Amino acid sequence: MKRFIATYDLHYGYERRNGHKIPLHDTKAWNTTLKFAEDFKPQIWIQGGDMLDCGVISHHNHGKPGATEGLKLLADATEGREAFIKPVEKIIGSGELVYIIGNHEDWLTDLTDQLPSLEGLIDLKSLLKLGERWKIVPQGGAYNLGKLTFIHGDTVTGGEHIAKNAVTNYERNVRFGHHHTFQAYTKNSILDYKQAKTGIAVPCLCSKLPNYVAGKPNRWVQGFLYGYIREGGLYNDQVVTILDGECVINGKLYKA
Repeated sequence: MKRFIATYDLHYGYERRNGHKIPLHDTKAWNTTLKFAEDFKPQIWIQGGDMLDCGVISHHNHGKPGATEGLKLLADATEGREAFIKPVEKIIGSGELVYIIGNHEDWLTDLTDQLPSLEGLIDLKSLLKLGERWKIVPQGGAYNLGKLTFIHGDTVTGGEHIAKNAVTNYERNVRFGHHHTFQAYTKNSILDYKQAKTGIAVPCLCSKLPNYVAGKPNRWVQGFLYGYIREGGLYNDQVVTILDGECVINGKLYKA
């Protein structure tokens, strides 16, 4: 069996709130994930996108200099690599590393399209020094592991029914993030029960109350996915939810 972990939506970076620089990432939730990973010893790690928030170059902040005052893309990338990339590389060792580019990170491409002279300077691979160790999946693309398909999730719509729409649209066993919530849906074939498909929205690992939520109620949950790929591509996987930096897996408490 091959062991894997999939993490989504860490959103390393900061925002300006009431004149203060506030982190969008959640160090406690991330460190709890790492503590489990050290025990689990995965052979494959799937970083499912939006590890970097990239809000400092977001089109949402165009014309709002006060929203990005003191925020630096290069600093976020440098710090993000130290916090989120290097620990994963150490845990995985010679295993497989996969990075699915998210919609926030695709803003880097938008910026290069506006300023072609920046090409090769601000792409994700260069900023995070991913080198050849990481398999890069382009934004909107998919990574297949056994009978599981991993996507970022920005291609899935459907409001309160995102897991159902993921299965309906992809006709695969789909695992995705982007929506920062936990949801599951199963569809069986009326002709062949062996063709059952499942869709799971995997929780996020970022702060649950950024500015753009504007204090409104939401469905955001923190957590990650781990599992096993067996012979023939069969799988067993499990969503872990993290509450206040803590989770319990197989009777053991993990906390930051």
